Amino acid sequence: TLLIPFDQQIRLLQMAARRCHCEEFALELVKRQDMAVFGALSILVAQASTVRQGLQMFGRYLHYSVQAVQLDLREEGALVYFVVDSPFDVATGSDQFWDHAVALMFTVSRMVCGRQWSPRSVFLRRPQPRDTQSYSRYFRSPVAFGAEFSGLVFTRDVLARPVSSSISNVPRQLQHYLRTSFQHDFLEQVRRVIDSLLPTRNCTSVTVAQCMGFSQRSFQRRLHGEHTSFQAQLDRVRSELAISYLQEPQFSLTDIGELLGFAESAVFTRSFKRWFGVTPSRWRTRRFA
Repeated sequence: TLLIPFDQQIRLLQMAARRCHCEEFALELVKRQDMAVFGALSILVAQASTVRQGLQMFGRYLHYSVQAVQLDLREEGALVYFVVDSPFDVATGSDQFWDHAVALMFTVSRMVCGRQWSPRSVFLRRPQPRDTQSYSRYFRSPVAFGAEFSGLVFTRDVLARPVSSSISNVPRQLQHYLRTSFQHDFLEQVRRVIDSLLPTRNCTSVTVAQCMGFSQRSFQRRLHGEHTSFQAQLDRVRSELAISYLQEPQFSLTDIGELLGFAESAVFTRSFKRWFGVTPSRWRTRRFA
């Protein structure tokens, strides 16, 4: 599914902070979220064997579902810089955006490293707020404001640690979310997971079943009971998303192919023509003619 446009997201966060008279609004928001907010991506991170692998996987795939954010895990000497940036021009007055992004990074890092973990220091681009102590308490670390980058800094030895056992709860959190939100619609649950997994190129029947808490045999039996197949649901999600993405000029055909999990643009083109009878470039030309 397409998300809230980037500029609207920034305005919404800033407006909420003003209305609530709460400078640390974004931090309070993230307190009410967990890894399940990242959908099926959280399952992939939970399968990592080391902290390095988990954070690299999260950074590699996050931008497919949150295009306004890019993560970079840089190792410099004995330190690691886990930095968040944006490919878009982030205007001044975007304090809540940076707070929210770094707070989510902190949540993910704690799930991977363990709940007792805390970074060596935190850097935020935002100006210094009136209450700096609330930030230090939240991150459990010194916080530098007005920095040149936003992110977390910690020692390099952390990367070699095994992933924390606490992240094993993530699959259950996601399964609970799917089943409570779409308890009467099994196929909608399937399509939600497919949507989340597509950009990772790991969207297989086995992976989707695992995300939903089914054995492969039970998953196939449920699909058969709905008179459908995994491939049919995969094609449905891809075709619907393809039309949505083609109406967004900023996405090239190569971008769209990657977002839909195709290994090559040519495969995307052939699939689109099978669905709609025309190539994606031809469809886009007609749409904007």
